[in-house]
Amino acid sequence: MKPRHIIEFVAFQFIAFLVQLLPLSVVRKMGRGLGRFVYVRIGYRKEVTLNNLRRAFPEKSETELIGIARGAFENIGISLLELAWFPRMTRQEILEEMRFDNPGILKNAYEKGKGVICLTAHFGNWELLGQALAVRFQYPLSGLAKTQSNRLVNEQINRRRKLFGTKVIPMETSLRELIRALGDGEMVMIAADQAAPKENVPMEFFGTMVPTHTGPAALSLRMGSAIVAIFAVRSSDGSYDAHLIEVPSEDLEGHTDKNVVELTRRHVKITENIIRQYPDQWLWMHKRWKHVPLPETHSGEAGT
Repeated sequence: MKPRHIIEFVAFQFIAFLVQLLPLSVVRKMGRGLGRFVYVRIGYRKEVTLNNLRRAFPEKSETELIGIARGAFENIGISLLELAWFPRMTRQEILEEMRFDNPGILKNAYEKGKGVICLTAHFGNWELLGQALAVRFQYPLSGLAKTQSNRLVNEQINRRRKLFGTKVIPMETSLRELIRALGDGEMVMIAADQAAPKENVPMEFFGTMVPTHTGPAALSLRMGSAIVAIFAVRSSDGSYDAHLIEVPSEDLEGHTDKNVVELTRRHVKITENIIRQYPDQWLWMHKRWKHVPLPETHSGEAGT
């Protein structure tokens, strides 16, 4: 165990202890302030964020992009402190904090008995969305998660993810477990918006062809499982509205390369559309376009 990992674990536990002493409304205000502080004073991945935004929204002014960037950092700050606060949440509080606009979409997909791929993104609070799915629908649910390098912190995060019965599938053992879960008619939750290896299929995302994960589409067509895109949009009072959209696939017959690409294109477009509507709620500091160089050198003051 590295000394750095022990320090990170102690810091995580200390912050979680302090946060859980406070009401959720105060925690959210603190999270917003934390995100703003990191953006303005520390500047962690600030330029990555702004370059991503310049690529995605070339029509927007630098002032508009700075506002979105600041909001994205605030969103992450809120989400992190909400995650620390999870052990205090009751089932009733989760139902009050996360409203689902079209629950029948998920119910109908689940009742087909072939499993459901709940496709989301690093958007809003995707961790709370997983809790709410388990509580609201009470269907067997597994979430695909990247294992953190710090084992102690990873255990604490996974303990929170499992509070209401969700199983965690580590990415390194994912395929077999995902196939088992879908084969048993269960739901699996996948955030499929991260950067893929450069040899993956290129897909248009915000006007740029970028390597994209095709795993969810391949699983859907192989197992006959519906893909339901679900995004938790934070509202002005801090609670969330979860939008559910079934990704159409009835016209795609069979597990072929062409169909996998087309189904991937469809769910990527749905994800892009929700990000365009609420751009400050996505994880812009991730290097989504790292395999695609910027078409030109952008200039402009990063600002605060």
